[in-house]
Amino acid sequence: MTETGHLLADLTALSNQMLDDPYPVYDVLRGMGPVVYLEQLDRWMVSGHRQALDLLRDERLSSDRTRWRDYQPPESFDRLPGGMVMLDPPDHTRLRSLVSQAFSPRLVEQLRPRIEELVTELLDEAEARGEIDLMPDFAGPLPATVLAELLGIPAADHVLFRTWTTTLIDSIDPVSVRLSESEAVTKAREATEAYLLDIIGKRRRQPEQDLISALVQAEESGAKLSAAELLEMCYLLVIAGLQTTANLIGNGTDALLQNPGQLARLRAEPGLIGTAVEEMLRYDGPIQVSGRVPVTDVEIDGQTLPQGHMVGILIGAANRDPAAFPDPDRLDLGRTPNNHLGFGRGIHFCLGGPLARIEGAIALAALVTRFPDLRRAGEAQRRRSIHVRGFVSLPLSVR
Repeated sequence: MTETGHLLADLTALSNQMLDDPYPVYDVLRGMGPVVYLEQLDRWMVSGHRQALDLLRDERLSSDRTRWRDYQPPESFDRLPGGMVMLDPPDHTRLRSLVSQAFSPRLVEQLRPRIEELVTELLDEAEARGEIDLMPDFAGPLPATVLAELLGIPAADHVLFRTWTTTLIDSIDPVSVRLSESEAVTKAREATEAYLLDIIGKRRRQPEQDLISALVQAEESGAKLSAAELLEMCYLLVIAGLQTTANLIGNGTDALLQNPGQLARLRAEPGLIGTAVEEMLRYDGPIQVSGRVPVTDVEIDGQTLPQGHMVGILIGAANRDPAAFPDPDRLDLGRTPNNHLGFGRGIHFCLGGPLARIEGAIALAALVTRFPDLRRAGEAQRRRSIHVRGFVSLPLSVR
């Protein structure tokens, strides 16, 4: 058997390699075809950009994992993890409409002064120390504080809250939505839900000018949101909101340090930051996999995706497809056009995309501009997750 064959036959080896660097594995899969069935994983895998884009938009593919032929409800979890992300219309449409306006580009732009203020404060602290562990000191606290203020969660709680949500997001497989049943996961879930229920209860008694109050009022008016949906919506916004932006900043910084020519280019041309963020989302994006279940047999590129089977849409692979992106393994901060799938596509396009973009742009521009001697200061530690790509620790020297 060839080395490639051994890699695909050994699930452990495949998983370990993908944790460190998934892109060579994606190349192997793409060489087998843009849409392939892997018997070892019992999954259809989609690595081609065109095919991924088509399937993300195809209404015949469901996000509801209960439609998967092998679906088993997670033990000790009384509802399907993921909330709105795992729903189809009309429920998805109804729930998304409640929060979409809060994340519109116009309203997000109004947060720019506060984001800039927080970035300055965090980088002031890094400069005083002469070093920074990017994830716990900067990339994590920034979106945590912004989202806390947006939702109405006290910013002082963001460290504890981020600890819980990091445990939870690492435990959920977005393809199968199987939740690991470790003691740490159970404790994190219970703590997160108890905390959210406490905040929701306070907003019922005394509404404030925040998103949770708006959601509570919608529920109490009998409009659209049940109590269970309200809790799940808050749960989803916190988990997704913290991780996407934090990992965009972490992965983007790592990509720049690995490509010093592009780092120098950004410093010389700060106006590139907009296209730079888009390229970072393509080159090494936070979300690597998205799962779908066909509700009927779906034919694509001569392959039939059978009803009820699990389909893993490899966002990270699609974003490195040479058929869609010239020289796809090269970081090019000025790349245009850039039709990446970093925030997904179709009805489940990332709701927080506008917020993640502006936070990422402000944070990365300030970091590389303020610290011209920015460099690694220790061994980085990656998250042990195939579907959410990022760092736990990225130590840097700033002077």
